[in-house]
Amino acid sequence: MAQFDKHVSIVVDPKSPQSITAALAEYRQRLQDGSALRLTMNLMLNVRFVKADGSELTLDDAGDNRALVELAINACRFDEQHAYITEPVVFAAALNFPELLPEVVATLEALVAFSRSRNDSNDLWLDDYNAFGVEAIYMLIETDAAYSSMLTRLLVPYWDTQTMTAPLCLLGGLVAKHGWTRDLIKAYVYCDGAEVRRYFYEDAFVEEQGYDAVQIDLLSHLQSHHDDYLYFKSELIARLQAMPILQMPDEPSSLAQLLVEYYSTMGAWPVGCERWELEDESDEWNDRVKQQLICGVKVEDEIIALAAMLTETRDESTYFSVAESQRGEVEDSYKIWRNFAAAEIAAAPVIEDQIADKPEPAVEPEPAIEPEQELPAIAWDDAMGRKIFSCLNPRTDLISQSRLERLNDELGNRDGQEIIEALPFMPLHLGSSAYLALRLHQDPSDDELTAIGQWFEQHLSQLLSDFVLKFCKVAEDDNEALRQWICGVDLDAHQAVATDIDAKMIELVRNGLAKDGGKSGPEISAKQAAYWNLFTHDAGQRCMLTTLLLQSASRFTQCRSSEQLTQSSPVVQLAKRHWQMWLAIAPQRAINRIIKFKADYGLYAAINDQDSEASLFDLLQQFGVTDAMLEAFTLMADQQVADYRPADARFGQRYAAKVEQYAELDLADTSMIGRQQLKQFDALLQALEYCREDQVLEFFQHLKALNPQLELPIMPMFEQALLNTLKEGFEDDTAQSLYDCIMAYLISGEGLGSLSPLALNKPKLQGWNPYPMYRGKVGPADFVWLLPQEMAQRLVLFLAQLGKRGLHWLGRSSVENAYVASRIQAGDIAMVDRWSHSEVGNERHRDSDMGDALDVAKQNWALNWLDRAGVPEAALVYFAVHEGYEQQQFVCKLAAENRLPDLQDWLTANERVQLLEMLADVESLPEPSKQSFLQDCSSAVKSLANKLFANRQ
Repeated sequence: MAQFDKHVSIVVDPKSPQSITAALAEYRQRLQDGSALRLTMNLMLNVRFVKADGSELTLDDAGDNRALVELAINACRFDEQHAYITEPVVFAAALNFPELLPEVVATLEALVAFSRSRNDSNDLWLDDYNAFGVEAIYMLIETDAAYSSMLTRLLVPYWDTQTMTAPLCLLGGLVAKHGWTRDLIKAYVYCDGAEVRRYFYEDAFVEEQGYDAVQIDLLSHLQSHHDDYLYFKSELIARLQAMPILQMPDEPSSLAQLLVEYYSTMGAWPVGCERWELEDESDEWNDRVKQQLICGVKVEDEIIALAAMLTETRDESTYFSVAESQRGEVEDSYKIWRNFAAAEIAAAPVIEDQIADKPEPAVEPEPAIEPEQELPAIAWDDAMGRKIFSCLNPRTDLISQSRLERLNDELGNRDGQEIIEALPFMPLHLGSSAYLALRLHQDPSDDELTAIGQWFEQHLSQLLSDFVLKFCKVAEDDNEALRQWICGVDLDAHQAVATDIDAKMIELVRNGLAKDGGKSGPEISAKQAAYWNLFTHDAGQRCMLTTLLLQSASRFTQCRSSEQLTQSSPVVQLAKRHWQMWLAIAPQRAINRIIKFKADYGLYAAINDQDSEASLFDLLQQFGVTDAMLEAFTLMADQQVADYRPADARFGQRYAAKVEQYAELDLADTSMIGRQQLKQFDALLQALEYCREDQVLEFFQHLKALNPQLELPIMPMFEQALLNTLKEGFEDDTAQSLYDCIMAYLISGEGLGSLSPLALNKPKLQGWNPYPMYRGKVGPADFVWLLPQEMAQRLVLFLAQLGKRGLHWLGRSSVENAYVASRIQAGDIAMVDRWSHSEVGNERHRDSDMGDALDVAKQNWALNWLDRAGVPEAALVYFAVHEGYEQQQFVCKLAAENRLPDLQDWLTANERVQLLEMLADVESLPEPSKQSFLQDCSSAVKSLANKLFANRQ
């Protein structure tokens, strides 16, 4: 396709060895200096090989190697097999001349070096399907399999194994053709990526089927060829001493881990299950592999011996390296290519956009023109309209009032004449309507007012109805009535008789709107659905602004000459209808998008200026936003922005004051004031059903912290969260059955044993996450800290028996919220100081030490809470070691109480070593725990245990 066309041409005569030599030399140079690539998101090859007449090389130019290059293209590409083939053709042509083999090898080594300098397959794109250089290496291997390791060095660890799979499948093809020769054993050794190495004998992972073995694995070969196993070990040592392993910057440099991965990826070790069946696939698989035998020797002992040999004279870190583009001193790994990208853009021909609603490129605003300067007239045409008004496009980000004011400065005013001239060239979308509605608030001239009114009269109905109907499907019988209502057309007499016609149409829209494709779950909350048109691009902001500003402006313009914009005009009535519709369907989203227009923070709907905020709140109330809806919005927005460190402290203070106010409610107060307060609180609770569930839950935690006796609608929320979360992992009927069983247990406390994955015959339950996968939602685990005590304890016991990682939900943000709430309830932290507190406040986002200390404290608090609830020690220790952050204190407490179980079935050998290190300062470890470590099946664990315990005798 055109977007992948190559703009750098290297001229070559495919029949001339001298010309091919020069072309390959130029290609190497361009790879080195970056001119062979262009910056298109990541990198993309920008080179094509052409003949002297400018025509691209074709398959015929491969000469006697045409069949070879066709074989390579078919093997290396799954899609777009004959697009952009000049690179493999030139290498095929070069291989026609034996004397050019050194040039070919040198060029391919340059390609390998480039790949390793990036360590990212996304920087090797030829087009949107294929990588460059792969066919060339394949052809070289076809001529001599001794070059097989060149391919595995190209396939760097950070390779996209989901998208760029064709090159990976070449490995299995080599084994199929040659068997496990020493050339391919060497290729395995020179492959840095553990998952890539599996492609020597496995196909891609298939859900419910695991990995499909397509060739004999290396393990099977080595077990029956002892000499080749000795070769493997010697080649591995030689390779590591000659070439370090590529890794990501944040990966730990563990030689033992590296060596076990070489062994664990050899094949299907007989460990009693497939690796993909294990909860923690890589760690548990590796741990089981270390206890296996290879050629009569325990794998763990082989790894220990190899590591000792390699570190005898060299430091462990020397066996690892980070790609040049990923090193800490590199600020911008694409910097050297940006100049080429900029030059290419400058030289590219201008193509007129033929699609009216295609997203416009962002345009940097020009410096504002000083007021005293005379404004030059703008020569309006369609292109100028798209350029000037590009910021209005609904496919760009949210717009702010300041951005539209800058647009005013760019346009100039000239008594409204400029906008009158621009109107015929304004893009027909809701961004333009929002801007024009704002202009009506800026004292327009009569001529401007009339022109804008005519524009709205002509276009508004279509713009608003398109916004709704694009993602709304209703029954055929309702189509016409809904269309008329949305477009503002008077309904037929028999339809209009019904007094609830507005409510009926709104309900049709609510039920007919498309969901958001699962990104935010089936619903945001019990009442506010995740509608597609409220989650794409501007998320409805320009629609909300248009409808609100038009209604408001009608009050200013009703005494003017324009008839189109009076309060009773069709345009304003249509705006009112759509505003009321969205206010009924998604009130919190509507309020949010209006506040964001004047917000002072990019990510938060918060306005610093209190007068401006009050004025906007008053406007919303004038047009149907209830006190309860606005109160709910303010509470949730204040809670969110309070955690943003640079935000004004007043938001957190206002939130804290509201929490304290509601926490003081007396449910037994029957006085007039008491009843009124309870009525307002009830209205707030109903409004909160339209808000983000995680924020509502945090609000409830704060209320409970100040008033544990306050009745809150926790159970309905919990029951819905439990059912919804089960539905994310199971079919609806299965989810309902599980829900019924779990709720019966939580209420009665009986039947826990029958709810294990084994007893239920539901292995999938072992990997079930008791929290949702969507932002803003909550799952059953988030309610642990708010449920009645007995029910909460039963819930955590149920979760703990769902497998080793049954407590992994302790990583949820709700745990931190619950910990902070417990500190507030204990009186350690005042509610008003929640976000300024030195230990838990929003400074933790800036100070990593503070954040780390909070992680340690909240996990220790949670583990002790779970311990008191009766969660088995093995599950607690597993979390503390496997997922916890510096939980030595908790682990040592259990050890001192002689409550450390044998953890060989729970923790890997590396984790048992880590546990021993955590226990190093325990002066007197109980004898059963000591013997458990001394008799461990892992040599590494026993060795460390002997060392530690010998020092204590």
